Amino acid sequence: MLLAEDIAWEISIIGLTLCIFSLTNIATQSRKRRTDILLCCWLIILVLPLIHAVLAHLELSFPLFIMYTNPAVNLIQGPLLYCYVLLLIREKERFQPFDLLHLLPFTLFYALFISASYTAPMLPNPEQMSMPITAMGEASYFMTISKPLMINFGLVHTFFFFSYSILTVVLLVKHQKRIGVFFSQNDNQINLKWIYLLPTSFAFLVLINIANENNAAFSTLISPLTLHLLSYLSFIILLCFFGVKQKPVFNFDKPVKQNPTSIPEKKTRQSAQLVKTDRNELKQNEPVCEDTPETSNTMINEALLSEIITKMQFHMENDKPYLEAEFSVYHLAKTLNIPRRTLSYVLNNGLSKNFFQYVNEHRVEEVKIRLKSQESKQSTLLDIAFESGFKSKSSFNSLFKQYCHVTPSQYRKMIQEKKTPAKNDLYEN
Repeated sequence: MLLAEDIAWEISIIGLTLCIFSLTNIATQSRKRRTDILLCCWLIILVLPLIHAVLAHLELSFPLFIMYTNPAVNLIQGPLLYCYVLLLIREKERFQPFDLLHLLPFTLFYALFISASYTAPMLPNPEQMSMPITAMGEASYFMTISKPLMINFGLVHTFFFFSYSILTVVLLVKHQKRIGVFFSQNDNQINLKWIYLLPTSFAFLVLINIANENNAAFSTLISPLTLHLLSYLSFIILLCFFGVKQKPVFNFDKPVKQNPTSIPEKKTRQSAQLVKTDRNELKQNEPVCEDTPETSNTMINEALLSEIITKMQFHMENDKPYLEAEFSVYHLAKTLNIPRRTLSYVLNNGLSKNFFQYVNEHRVEEVKIRLKSQESKQSTLLDIAFESGFKSKSSFNSLFKQYCHVTPSQYRKMIQEKKTPAKNDLYEN
């Protein structure tokens, strides 16, 4: 056997080291969010099988620990995945009473395993199919009908995790469709695409496990124990690498500097009433992730729509808040003293754009202006992009080519050759 069972010791040590390092990193942070606490709980659950493997390698026996960390604990992983994503994109990053219902399958199976006379290990056990499942040493009708579920617990765990994976993917797809409404960036910290790796890796490992169990030649290459521990280690690596630095999507720890140039504003009765309608939203400046009915839109006539657009354009062109990479629709709404929903309505209906398109058009124009200036000759394209508010090279290149139909380097070369293309007014609909 090429990957023999004694490699389980090395896998366990690597996983334990990563978990200890990540838990220490989160514990020493000045501010701990609920998503961080959830991540810590997830890492602790993932490391339990590795602890079992270490104890088995050292030939140490802790019956109570084995009993209370039985296979039913694995059923928490599906709800943890779903609730973790839910908290990352939820409005107030809070648990709701309804979330506790996700723990019902775990509670049921945990009670079954605890009440069984046989101590079921978390690690693969060839003799598990013949384990004597009885309650308190005596047969019972309840334990008799639940015996198939406990014997085939691996299938139960796989079913629940795949179910929650599908729910999580649906949640992520809905979230990604709404990114353009709220944010001017679309990186991994916002789109959460790295989370797709979790159900994908799980599905891949399940397929390998099926091949391992049904192919004698394959099973000689890797033991069930090694494969089992590798699956936990893969999750630990992903969570330690991506999860530790992941913040809630609607996180505004570093507010954008807001020193707006004074705008001669026409104080109409309609605009005053509009601001008063959603005063609480502006005061708290809290994001709204869920679909909610638009407010105050029925009060926006053409004159007021034009007034808000003029005010918004004046602020964007004179104060240039888009130079801040973390600039969001909430920062703009707070600066202009306009409800977020109303601002989104104005962008969609007045300019036929979402916030992402509107801000990045200004950033592209800023790059074009800087490229034409004499001071930019010594600057790299990436430096100019970052100074203009872009956060990554890939997004800068793709957006610039989308709006200008040439790459940044081609545009710069055209300027140097005095063949600058006709100005493309990006603000026209």
